[in-house]
Amino acid sequence: MSEPTRAGGGRLEVIAGCMFSGKTGLLIARLRAARSQGRNCLAFKHSIDDRYDADHLITHTLDRFDAIRVPDAAALLERSARADVVGVDEGHFFGRRLIDAMRRMTGRGQRVIIAGIDHDAWGRPFTPMPELIEMADDVQHLFTACRVCGGQARFSQRMVPVDSNVMVGGADLYQPRCARCFEPLEAPPPEFD
Repeated sequence: MSEPTRAGGGRLEVIAGCMFSGKTGLLIARLRAARSQGRNCLAFKHSIDDRYDADHLITHTLDRFDAIRVPDAAALLERSARADVVGVDEGHFFGRRLIDAMRRMTGRGQRVIIAGIDHDAWGRPFTPMPELIEMADDVQHLFTACRVCGGQARFSQRMVPVDSNVMVGGADLYQPRCARCFEPLEAPPPEFD
């Protein structure tokens, strides 16, 4: 799974799915496996993600891995320069600029693993995840049970009205939902660049 497949020797892996599908857990597992093989691994999260703990990737079951908070894709690119393996949690918060950062990281021979939500609370593809999925050397789509009917959830249902552009939240704000039970938000969506 970790063999380089790009010019420059880098590799892009994408883990996509709705909230509560296990994306961060799989990201942490891949980072731990790479570290156990002697690889220099760094994990990153966007600075707006303040859930649970600022200095770790944290799953909803509270598994953790040291992480660096960065405000944007440029800071991610700069801070990751010496890593062999770069893990990025909640890639959707980095916007389209993550695409160029990923290209530059894989171009310098790094293995990049990005976890992110593939549909926003309006049911639309969550940029830049579709583009990253198309470019990836390996894609893992994760699912969980719909909280309403038990079917295969693909969407993250926002359970409270949007009162700002901050969409970060956990089980208090979101539920996994299948396409039949999902109800898109009506308010206009925020833009991440």
